Amino acid sequence: MKKKLCYFVNSAWYFELHWLERGIAALNNGYDVYVIANFVDDAISNRLTALGFHCVNSQINEKSINPFAFIKGFINASRILKGINPDILHCITIKPGIISCLWAKYHKTKLVYSFVGLGRVFESEQLIFKILRWLVLRLYRYLFSNVDCKIIFEHREDKRKILSLLGVKEEKAKVIDGAGVNISYFSYQQEPKLTHGIILFASRMLHSKGLLDLIKAKRILKLEGIDCTIQVAGIIVENDDDGITLGQIEKWHAAGDIVWLGTRDDIRELIAGANIVALPSVYPEGVPRILLEAGAVGRACVVYDNGGCNSLIKDGYNGYIVERKNVKELAARIKALINEDDDRQKMGINARENIVNHYTSEIVIDKTLQVYEELFQR
Repeated sequence: MKKKLCYFVNSAWYFELHWLERGIAALNNGYDVYVIANFVDDAISNRLTALGFHCVNSQINEKSINPFAFIKGFINASRILKGINPDILHCITIKPGIISCLWAKYHKTKLVYSFVGLGRVFESEQLIFKILRWLVLRLYRYLFSNVDCKIIFEHREDKRKILSLLGVKEEKAKVIDGAGVNISYFSYQQEPKLTHGIILFASRMLHSKGLLDLIKAKRILKLEGIDCTIQVAGIIVENDDDGITLGQIEKWHAAGDIVWLGTRDDIRELIAGANIVALPSVYPEGVPRILLEAGAVGRACVVYDNGGCNSLIKDGYNGYIVERKNVKELAARIKALINEDDDRQKMGINARENIVNHYTSEIVIDKTLQVYEELFQR
């Protein structure tokens, strides 16, 4: 009988974007793979089902902090999990994580918990998130000490922070660097001839991702006579206080601050058409996929000194790390990359080498499957 592996994540799109390769590898290694997520329509469900996954709609609202909605989601998820009865439950993101920890404790199920960045619950200073953090930390301390689990982090800083907060034993934790990147698809490509700097910003449209700081840096450079274009691609995030509205994006586009490209599925081509990739984010990141893909294609990156960004970017080697919210330094680093062709291109070559050596899909898949096998052998 096949071993049942169940992924439990907030959003179906997130699984398809960040976890699909690992899920397919599990299928190919003989697992019966289930995906519990909020499937807002049939499109993703149909694609995953065609690949061999069993898809179940959790109907959990990832943005809601209503306790009654959480209880309803917990009851529904418990029914789903009871029907599946997984051998390994792999949870990703905080709501599925809490539900999965509770389920695993009371049903003696082996658990993998992936922290893909700490998110606002662990980092925000808003009162509601401080209260949630207090509750979540106490719940995690109890559950992680009473569950047969492996806790996965995308970078060492998150591991250090969470282990210190929870008092979890080192042997329960493991770092798997990022989501991996397909280096055959994202192959190295020479950058276009620089007539003026083309900077790509690709992300969910959240204020905390740093687009406004990048615009301010461009304005500084314009005053210094340095021409550059910020190409912006990404997803508009609705019903989120941190979200940038489409109206604001369109104002920046009309003013010439950015070139708005909308939501795109040709990110490889966008990276190849740029000279620099920038992500001046203060969001509590895992290892951002755009930086992995940019490195694979061979582009220098400029980032803020932030979590998963500075775990991938080495200052002066494959890009630049800038002090958070220091727009003048951000402008200066972009200026240096635009003006110094040899340095920028060398950083791009270094970026590709770093990805090949440490961040490929094959490396991440092998380490993930190893975690599953180790749990089965215990």
